[in-house]
Amino acid sequence: MNRIASFFTTLSLIAVYILGFGSVEVSDGYELIRSEKLSPFVSMFSAQGICCDGEYFYCSGAMTALNFTGLAKFGTDMKCKKVSGGSVPKEFREKYGSNHIGGIDCANGLIYAPVEGKGDRYNFILLYDCETLEYTGKYYDMTCEYLTDGIPWCAVDRENGYLYTSMFDPVDEILQYDLETMRLIKIIKLSEQIHRIQGGSVYEGMLWLSYDCKDPGTRETVYRVNPGNGKVVTEFIRTVPNYDNEAEDICVYPLEDGSLIHTVDYDKLICNNVMHFAKAG
Repeated sequence: MNRIASFFTTLSLIAVYILGFGSVEVSDGYELIRSEKLSPFVSMFSAQGICCDGEYFYCSGAMTALNFTGLAKFGTDMKCKKVSGGSVPKEFREKYGSNHIGGIDCANGLIYAPVEGKGDRYNFILLYDCETLEYTGKYYDMTCEYLTDGIPWCAVDRENGYLYTSMFDPVDEILQYDLETMRLIKIIKLSEQIHRIQGGSVYEGMLWLSYDCKDPGTRETVYRVNPGNGKVVTEFIRTVPNYDNEAEDICVYPLEDGSLIHTVDYDKLICNNVMHFAKAG
């Protein structure tokens, strides 16, 4: 590509970022309430995970090619309050090659962050302070025979004291842990095999999961799973016509504007999009 062509390609990509990428289609039963396109800088800290405690959103970010990991804190209006880089401690980076934070969750003033290591062989949950975004020094080693494809997400059931996670792909079962001890309680066999699960959240006892279709700018599915019997239901499907969209984490938390489901998507234009959905009607 010559310099002139390269210049206009770059200019076009910048224009696409500024102008947006068209409408988001949602299947029956849900509607898009609002969305935010975060800046490339803020996206470095927030394009992987999202969770909410009712007052703030917390997000995680990872750029594995640069060995960069970070966390970010937002108001419920998605105005950025704080960012923190280099979130995975040096001891994990050097010993285990840990360079990725996935879909996070929060409870009791703590952020629960799933961290993957070399070849998806080393898996951890690291705890961070919600106020400062700093690592607390506490972690759980989640490496086990059931997580042989990394630990891409975790979801906290605050009411019952559980933490859920799974492999990335394929997913035939969900692992249920005791939140205080991280002792494996139960292996939940799913009613059907699902794939490429990037995030999870618990709401009213049900587990909600975010599926990423490998093809860019296409249909992304939100599943609802009953932890009691493993029944999988497709809750809704959204079509996101971005340049090269990757569905990441999901947070299910009711806010005053009527939104309930909040998703974060990584856009290969080095930005991320946060979308807020409500039940229609």
